[in-house]
Amino acid sequence: MPESCLQDISGDDVVAYHKSMEGIYSPATIAYSARILRNFFYFWHGRRETHFNPKEIIPVRFINADKDIVTKDDFEDMNDLLETNYLPDLQKKLVLNLLWDTGMRVSELCDIKLNDISEQGSNGLRTAKVRTRKSMRYNLVVWGADTNDLLNIYLGMRICMDDSSKALLVNPKTGKAFTVRSIQRWIKDLAELTSINKTITPHSFRHGKANYILDEGGSVRDVTALLRHVRPEASFHYMQLSTKRYEQVAGKYLTTA
Repeated sequence: MPESCLQDISGDDVVAYHKSMEGIYSPATIAYSARILRNFFYFWHGRRETHFNPKEIIPVRFINADKDIVTKDDFEDMNDLLETNYLPDLQKKLVLNLLWDTGMRVSELCDIKLNDISEQGSNGLRTAKVRTRKSMRYNLVVWGADTNDLLNIYLGMRICMDDSSKALLVNPKTGKAFTVRSIQRWIKDLAELTSINKTITPHSFRHGKANYILDEGGSVRDVTALLRHVRPEASFHYMQLSTKRYEQVAGKYLTTA
């Protein structure tokens, strides 16, 4: 950015910019933008390239809306809608089971290549190497026997597809890998067909997996390990997502009738 542009920017410009984002972007996105701009101007202010004091950018405070999660019943209801002998249904069914078993991000799922998948172990489990775009780290995800049975059926069809893509999930009509948007649309349509009165997205499975782990007696450490959080504190907010679990914990220290 030319020096003259930096010198011309004031606090009023930053406020006006964030005002223009309201109603178009979420409060979380605006808060993220404020943090980025604050760091940006700290960098240039330290090099005396701007007179604008970055301390004028006040961090945006907002309340996170409660996130809808996929429960085991939600997953089973969506899963029961799909057949294994019809390729489009099989692909969607495989996606649902992989999301539920692993809690992986949808971007990680779409990036899985055929050679990222391991051989099935003697314990019936199978793994895949996934890359997290957020941290650019490679991690393993693991799934169980039922999901692996679906994968084996699908792989028998996948190797017969006439395409050059190495992706696991490929559109047979175009020969190209399915996108994140495709998976989001599948999940939305399935949630509507099962009359689930929640806003379900692929990421809802990740939240659901965390809650399922805790409901089954797992610890926050287990959530951190299985969801591959870089920072352990990222797992703690799942402790308050389940009203039932919160009441159970609080009830231990209260007198009840």
